[in-house]
Amino acid sequence: MPLERTMMVVRFRRKSLILSTISGALFVAGLAAGCGTSAASEEGAKAATTQVDDAKQAANPSGTLTVYGALTSANGDALAKAFEAYDANAKVNIITGGTGDLVTRIEAEAKAKSLHADVVLLADPTVMPNLANEHILSSYKPASATNLPSSLQGQDWVGAFTFHNVIIYHKGMSLPTPTSWTDLTKATYKGQLELGDPSYSGTTLGMVGYLSSKYGWRYFQDLRQNNATTQSSTNTVGTDVASGRVDVGISLDSVANSLIAQGSPVGIVWPKDGAIPVPAPVSIVAGKENALSKAFVDWLLSPAGQSEVSHLGLAPVSGSSNLVPQNATMASIDWSQIGQQRTTTINQFESIFSK
Repeated sequence: MPLERTMMVVRFRRKSLILSTISGALFVAGLAAGCGTSAASEEGAKAATTQVDDAKQAANPSGTLTVYGALTSANGDALAKAFEAYDANAKVNIITGGTGDLVTRIEAEAKAKSLHADVVLLADPTVMPNLANEHILSSYKPASATNLPSSLQGQDWVGAFTFHNVIIYHKGMSLPTPTSWTDLTKATYKGQLELGDPSYSGTTLGMVGYLSSKYGWRYFQDLRQNNATTQSSTNTVGTDVASGRVDVGISLDSVANSLIAQGSPVGIVWPKDGAIPVPAPVSIVAGKENALSKAFVDWLLSPAGQSEVSHLGLAPVSGSSNLVPQNATMASIDWSQIGQQRTTTINQFESIFSK
């Protein structure tokens, strides 16, 4: 065989061997890749299932949550059941009472290092700075809190719903219906007005603090000269107006809503110079920032939670509600300032109405 032909045969056989080897390697690699894809798919499916389960657990954490809430027992029970319906893995105990009593309990338990509450939901934002200074409150806030105005939140709390200081009146009274806060100083309402006491009522403290800033203390002096009287509770003001004991009162929309629901002859005036909103502050207790407490606070500020709040006759802080007229004017409150002037405000008010 000629040398050139012999070299061509050798080159051909060598090339065939190389191609065969490559093909075999590719075939084996393909088999391995195929087996690997199957295993990876199984592992991927397991991982996806785990992620779904984890997501469900994160959205519906299990456990027992204790809330100290300045609510009626009926509203506390309703709120607890609503969250339990949302998260079937949770059990909620809401200990209800007045803000003052609850704050006393919170501070006493914290001092004894046995604070049982996971979340506090109160009715007076002026008590929150002191609780924060005592390192009782967490700084956790739901993401939705960024949509709320500064008057409805503080450094360590956010408003869950809103009370409004409004004017209420007895339907069928012979007096003209007032339309503003300043109307109440007119002789027309002499001896026919009741209001709360800021030393007992945090919502009343907000009202007194705002109106004394807007109109000066002369406003309350004029009310007193008009024979206005005080009651410790805005609820008492409401029942006195409903019974006709007095024709007009400064109370809360939630008080009036409850009376109206019972069939009482009570009307609400949203003052043209501004209803005075008082947020119900909610905060997680420091050291209790777990998945369940966060889920509860997040839910409370969510559309579902706000809808439940509205069903209880409490004005939501977000979303629409027929509890508050769309054209109602709202005052803007600096709760930090109100809290700092708390003692001065109470003492000045007492000096006027104790005479």
